[in-house]
Amino acid sequence: MKTTSSSSISLIKRLSASSAVAPSPVTTAFAHQLHHTLQQIIIISHYNANGLLHALVDAAITTQQIALNSLSDFTTTCQPSDRKIIDDYLDFNVKLLDTCNELTEKIDTIRNYVESLKVVSHLLESGQPHPTTLARAKHLLDSCHNAMKTKRPFKRFFSQKLAQSSSSDSLLAEIVGGSKAVMSMVCEILGTTLSFNSKQRLMSLLPKSFRSSSWSCSLQQLQKHIMEHQKSGSSMMLTELHLTVKAAHNLRNQIKSKNTTRSDVEELKKRCEELEKEIKPFEGKLKEMYKHLISVRMALLGILSSQF
Repeated sequence: MKTTSSSSISLIKRLSASSAVAPSPVTTAFAHQLHHTLQQIIIISHYNANGLLHALVDAAITTQQIALNSLSDFTTTCQPSDRKIIDDYLDFNVKLLDTCNELTEKIDTIRNYVESLKVVSHLLESGQPHPTTLARAKHLLDSCHNAMKTKRPFKRFFSQKLAQSSSSDSLLAEIVGGSKAVMSMVCEILGTTLSFNSKQRLMSLLPKSFRSSSWSCSLQQLQKHIMEHQKSGSSMMLTELHLTVKAAHNLRNQIKSKNTTRSDVEELKKRCEELEKEIKPFEGKLKEMYKHLISVRMALLGILSSQF
């Protein structure tokens, strides 16, 4: 993460002060912890895009930990409507688990893409490759380009599913609602940032009918900032991925025009190294997200078996 500038520090102080002066009502320990977690992400979101992405994934994991702890301490007798809340969550949870697997596949695709580009860099590093070697490099670049264009779009369904969530005011509904909302929002953002399409846009992530609470107001505030960032024309694509695709596209064009230079090859090699370094942490974090989703699922199944 970049060093915070004086203007960023000033902005953080204003944000912290504003949230301290007029906070939304906090009624439960779960709401308090989740509200605090989201407020920290809002502060980060104002000055570092990549830092925001990593912080969002960490927030998704933290939210599941908060939910799991809250469920483990759950001693209140369930209301009749809570049965439907649990059943709805269990269905939603399967979708989230599938999405984590899909995101892992996206990272595998990026890793395979980088490996192919590294072979290209190796083939051309001499500066004066044999025509056969040059043809092989061009073939690899063409294959990467075509594979990138044919990748299927990321599934979108979370906003619709969240809109169908129960409006119950029970503690269980709040815990489950926060768990679903944060995890689904982060999955949607990851699906876009790990896409090869720099023009792919995020849709509104939370339904307008979403029940208001301290943490949901913070989540809406975070979404507003992300959408404003997008409206400014900034791509939601991971920066290192965008630069690597751009370098590969440039080298491909240079080979076509028979004007390849050593600097073009070095640029591609550099971008591949930076992209590998950037996506590596996400692999472990996605596995952790998956593990926590399973844990929350098992906790709810335990409540279901003991109280219904």
